[in-house]
Amino acid sequence: MANYIILGAQWGDEGKGKIVDLLASRADLVVRFQGGANAGHTVIVGDKKFVLHLIPGGIVSGKAVNVIGNGCVVDPITFKQEIEYLKKQGIDVTPDKLMISFQAHVVTPVHKYLDRVLNKKIGTTGRGIGPAYTDKIQRTGVRLEAIVNGTFLEHFKQQAKLYEQYAQNLYKEPFLNIEQAVEELKEAETYIRPFIGDTVELIHSYLNKKANILYEGAQGAMLDVDHGTYPFVTSSSTTIGGAFTGGGVFLEFDKRIGLVKAYATRVGEGPFPTELNDETGEKLREKGHEFGATTGRPRRCGWLDLKLVKRAQIINGFNYITLSKLSCLSGFETIKVAVDYDSAGQPVYRSFPGWEQKIEGVTEWQDLPQNAREYVRFIEDYLQTPIGLVSTGPDRNHVIYRQPLW
Repeated sequence: MANYIILGAQWGDEGKGKIVDLLASRADLVVRFQGGANAGHTVIVGDKKFVLHLIPGGIVSGKAVNVIGNGCVVDPITFKQEIEYLKKQGIDVTPDKLMISFQAHVVTPVHKYLDRVLNKKIGTTGRGIGPAYTDKIQRTGVRLEAIVNGTFLEHFKQQAKLYEQYAQNLYKEPFLNIEQAVEELKEAETYIRPFIGDTVELIHSYLNKKANILYEGAQGAMLDVDHGTYPFVTSSSTTIGGAFTGGGVFLEFDKRIGLVKAYATRVGEGPFPTELNDETGEKLREKGHEFGATTGRPRRCGWLDLKLVKRAQIINGFNYITLSKLSCLSGFETIKVAVDYDSAGQPVYRSFPGWEQKIEGVTEWQDLPQNAREYVRFIEDYLQTPIGLVSTGPDRNHVIYRQPLW
């Protein structure tokens, strides 16, 4: 292992948490470079399930040092809650295992209010991510360095006073309780302060000593603010370019891993050419347990769109593909894959015979039904990129290695 990056190739929810956990057991440093507390990565270890929103997935293995980079936006209140959640799960997160960039921007209760009242049509999680990035880009935001130098609370009070007027005169929605928010932020500010530092220097030091470094993406390529299905996207760069700006250090990634779900899902509004609003879509949702880890919202489900995944492969330069949730396709008589679009923009499908055999937990390639193997090979040929790992279940051991992961 050397320098790895893991990125979603669709609209997120491809199962990145499990692969991050697998690699983190060998990584010295795990870096989260974009997004906020809406990621909802799920890691299952034995009979324990960990749902992480902001903190990198490497925290579960206990080996790696973890970084929340400057490209992220951080809610101090949510951060405190997540640390306490992990402690209850038996994982003690300390500053020697986690550093947050002083250059990362703060998500405030005002941002969460704005997310709820302004972004209803986008279908966001309401966690304040978009409004925090808006402030960052228009240079009115506040960074975590303000917590270190003691100016953050004064900034928040001024921000809240300004938007309270907007709430009364423009948004027509009840505003937050400012005094209560200040008290919550005071407690969270004290809690988060020891974790704040210079992550650029930290990442660079690990690079210099040729350590194993893993970059962990959130969401997926088609939610990228530039390359996704705009405007129904997230507010950060979810593709490989975001890794360089959001981590702050140039490095060459030996393995650029694209996570591809064996079918497609999407949360919130926006185009979804292969969506199935019928019994087949509902069956996919039930078999895949497709409900948001953060919100519990049912995900929209449909067939795999290889034209879309190929676009993600071109943008990110994937040289290793992980195929997830193949086991959820057991029991379908026919499985379809979009391979192109017609002149009207409708998907052109290729149909494959399905398989009845349950394959959850299978760890050997030859133990998969022939139809399942042919389905995997077709995806591999279409993308012209090796599918090195096939995930056959939620546990970290439910994997088939067709090529070494490290």
